[in-house]
Amino acid sequence: MAINRTTKRCPNPECYFHNPENAIKKRWYQPHGYYTSTREPITQYKRYRCSACGKTFSETYFTREWHLRRRDIDEMELLFEWCKGTPMKELTHHFKCSAGAIENRIKRMLELAKSKEVVLEIERPN
Repeated sequence: MAINRTTKRCPNPECYFHNPENAIKKRWYQPHGYYTSTREPITQYKRYRCSACGKTFSETYFTREWHLRRRDIDEMELLFEWCKGTPMKELTHHFKCSAGAIENRIKRMLELAKSKEVVLEIERPN
């Protein structure tokens, strides 16, 4: 997964390339090795360094899931269950997580919807 410089910007808010208009003008990042996750020790993730400020970040930084501890919670299923009015206690049992984790996901989905950066990924059967 390579990053797309036309839609991405430096994660450092103090950097010149944090502004998307400046980030589009030139390639502002350089490859900076790899790392492996403790969750997925076989998978290597690319790392990059900003050429202006030196901030390092991974290719997963620009994904919706980059900072989540629990990646096994199906957000679409959670959203549908929550919209149906499923009680929090049932949601925590179904997804095997805390009420805080459920609330966090719902807040994140709300923020993504407000910013219009959410992309619904629906799998269709063949």
